[in-house]
Parts: sequence; C-alpha cells; structure tokens
Amino acid sequence: MRDYQNKYQTAREGAGLTQEAAAERLGWSVRALQDIEQESREPSPEKVAQMAEVYRAPWLHGYYCNRCPLGCVWHRPESDVELQQLALEVGLEAEDGEQERRDAHELARIALDRKIDDEEFPKFQAILGRMLRRAYLTEMAWIASLTQVEK
Repeated sequence: MRDYQNKYQTAREGAGLTQEAAAERLGWSVRALQDIEQESREPSPEKVAQMAEVYRAPWLHGYYCNRCPLGCVWHRPESDVELQQLALEVGLEAEDGEQERRDAHELARIALDRKIDDEEFPKFQAILGRMLRRAYLTEMAWIASLTQVEK
C-alpha cells in the first residue's frame, strides 16, 4: 500500500472535488479515476490535459511530461507556484538586464556561419541554459496566474 498521494489525487483534492464529482466532470468512470490515482493505470496525455483543466492545475502537464522520454529534455514545473516566491526569483534573475542583450548578440555571432564549432559550443550551452531558465520562470508565472486566480 502506498504511503503517499500521487499528484493527480493531490490536484483533485486541491480543487475540492471528490472522486465521484471529478469523474462526473471529466466524463469518466470513478473506477478509471481510481486506477490513475492508485497508479495501476497510466493516464494518456489527453487525460492529463483534462485533469489539469478541470482541477485548475496546469502544473500536472509538467508532472506528466517530465517522465516522458521526449519531454524530459525540457524540465517543466511539477507543482503549484507561490506568486511571491516567483516574483523574487524573477527579480533576482532580471538584475543583470544587460546579460540578455549580450546573450542575443553572442548567439547571433555564433549562428552567423550556421554551425557551432568546438570553441563556440561552451558559450552556446551557457546562453541556452540562461534562456531555458528565463523560459522556465515564464512558465511558472503562467502556472501561478492560472492557479491563483480566485475560483
């Protein structure tokens, strides 16, 4: 027997729904929902998208996608986000606004010959890392906006 709730059950309960109410809103049987929550059945991407919408828990997409061999390349948020914490992180990230300009300039220089040579590759990886971090924070802001709007 599991000693923890899976993320799908946590999201459903966070939406204030019983299994019966959730199954009705989703158009599923209660048994199908129980199988997903008890981890005896893996939900399809479409079912995860339905749960994310009904439960107002867009972070479920990240929980699902980070386990997929294709999706694990891009680590997505897997939980609800506190807006204050996010604002602090974005503020700290934005302290060096000049870095974005330098990154854009260096990326253009690297791409000019349409190939990344061995000398350029470490610079490219560093730029990519900073860009992915900004994209991650942007997605976190989107999740926060969807989950923290009054229901």
